[in-house]
Amino acid sequence: MKSIDLRHRLAAVLLAVCLVVCCTLPAFATSANIVLGRLGSLHVRLYDTHNDVPLRGGELTLYQVATVKRTNGNLYFDYTGDFAGCGVVLGDLSDSTLADQLVKYLPVVPAIAAQQDVNEEGYADITKLPQGLYLVVQTEASHGYEAIKPFLVSIPMPDGDNWIYDVDATPKVGATIPETPDIPDTPDVPVTPPDTPDTPDTPDFPEQPDTPDTPVSPDSPDNPVSPGNPDNPVSPENPDNPVSPSNPDKPVLPQTGQLNWPVPVLACSGVLLFAAGWVLNRQGKKEN
Repeated sequence: MKSIDLRHRLAAVLLAVCLVVCCTLPAFATSANIVLGRLGSLHVRLYDTHNDVPLRGGELTLYQVATVKRTNGNLYFDYTGDFAGCGVVLGDLSDSTLADQLVKYLPVVPAIAAQQDVNEEGYADITKLPQGLYLVVQTEASHGYEAIKPFLVSIPMPDGDNWIYDVDATPKVGATIPETPDIPDTPDVPVTPPDTPDTPDTPDFPEQPDTPDTPVSPDSPDNPVSPGNPDNPVSPENPDNPVSPSNPDKPVLPQTGQLNWPVPVLACSGVLLFAAGWVLNRQGKKEN
């Protein structure tokens, strides 16, 4: 019983080791039918199946990630200089995340394996490609569409016991971009305004005629002082000028130049004299 359990455990360990080796080494089919060194080609078609139209325009760029090598009858991928040391394990090549990981390791100026424009039918054909693993990136999007996601393709590609050297690929296209309506060009504004029409000449005004002579004011007839009373002198004489015309027969006393100021002075003096006499009279009565 112990020997049987030991053999089962040993078999399990060997199987685990084989799985680890297969996962750590870049996976590639092992076949003696491959012709190493034979050039291949890649034919990519960009087609919108939803709208049933090909994608026109754009550009595809290929970067060689690894070359194909064979050791002891086993084929494997060997990273090129641009991707050496990236640490990405090349397992299932259909995994889209592998391409995204490798894009991050692209240097600023990577070595380009090939570039090809997409024609009006949506095709891009790249020929004379050395065997290896390629990263395909759409560096210029097609008209009206977003760029496709990067993908990996192997040249040649295993097909059972055979190898396909001319590989066809139909990746999923990106989302459409709504077209922006063209804005009409703004008409050019003239730098200078059109010529202003000439101002018509001002017609000549006739010369101002001479002002006729103003007739001299006719002489005024002699104006008497009072036309209504031609015989009335300015100040009629008053013969025998009485002082009071209303009483011509009663004479008036002539003015003598009499003044009124002595009256209050004399009155005050009398009061003072009366007061002095009254005081003196009182004093005399007291002495008696």
